[in-house]
Amino acid sequence: MVEDLCFHLVDLVQNSVAAGASAIGLGVTESEHGDRLTLEVSDNGSGMDAETLDRVQDPFFTTKSFKRVGLGIPLLKATAQVCRGEFSIASQVGQGTTVKALLQKSHLDCPPLGDLEATLLSLLVSLEGIDLRFTYRSDRGEFSLSSGDIRRQVGDLHFSHPDIYRFIKEYLHEGLAGVARF
Repeated sequence: MVEDLCFHLVDLVQNSVAAGASAIGLGVTESEHGDRLTLEVSDNGSGMDAETLDRVQDPFFTTKSFKRVGLGIPLLKATAQVCRGEFSIASQVGQGTTVKALLQKSHLDCPPLGDLEATLLSLLVSLEGIDLRFTYRSDRGEFSLSSGDIRRQVGDLHFSHPDIYRFIKEYLHEGLAGVARF
């Protein structure tokens, strides 16, 4: 298991980037009433054939030449299963991949979500040229953002520019504070 679930979000986004995605959807749904926490990452990357799709869930398989093991997806799958949840991965060559993990939020072994604001801020600043679409849903409502929308507002300024960074940080904080319980 990992320290927090944001680790899995970053790992899945990195996989999407490695697959050549230009658009990545990142979704987190928390329901206290439903006792569920769902993570979903979808992309328009290169996708996988059926054989690779089966093998990617094996911790001793990786497509990265600098690693001997690929633990991200197998760890997420194991975490979902241990926490009385479900795991799915779907992919088509040339169409992209979607990974979804549903966990029982109150399960003793369910890791905390982690610092979602800092994770998103880091992803937004580092994913130059990729449209990251994020949605957070809870029993209290929904918050979403698109890096493409932010780029259209800030023009040529990089997200690491102090004023833009501060704007994004405040926007994330205010948006999540309205709907999240952390």
